[in-house]
Amino acid sequence: MTHLKQSPARFRSGFTLVEAVATLVLLGILGGGVVSVLPGSNVTLATEADRLSSHLRYAQIRAQADTYQWRLVFTDTTTYQIGPVVIPGAGFTPGIIPGTGAMEGTLTEGVTTPSGTVIRFDSWGRPLSDAGALLGADQTIILTGGARNQSITILAGTGLIQ
Repeated sequence: MTHLKQSPARFRSGFTLVEAVATLVLLGILGGGVVSVLPGSNVTLATEADRLSSHLRYAQIRAQADTYQWRLVFTDTTTYQIGPVVIPGAGFTPGIIPGTGAMEGTLTEGVTTPSGTVIRFDSWGRPLSDAGALLGADQTIILTGGARNQSITILAGTGLIQ
């Protein structure tokens, strides 16, 4: 009886390298499409909170380095200005906001906060009321994006922005 020898290559199973790479590329394309369409992404809201926190820190640092108090004022629900308080009340002089080159900061479309919010800092970096008195309680700014909220808290005693 004659036995036929079969080539070992015939019995191999699995994917070739080309098939595996093609599958990974296809999964990557599909995965990117799914992630971009997912509703409720909180990335924009978190990014805006970080950007606003950095602008608050900028106003705080400028107040510590300047002879004037500095403040951040929301003129409406999406725009704000930063500048020194030269004379209380009408003495607010808006300055250039870092990273924008403009005298007015704007929140990304769909992100809002209550208008009229004022955050003022003294030469120690402590938060003040708009009248210039030290705050007795922490101040919280709530950013809203759709059904989600993100808060920024400024501690009354130290001015720590979290």
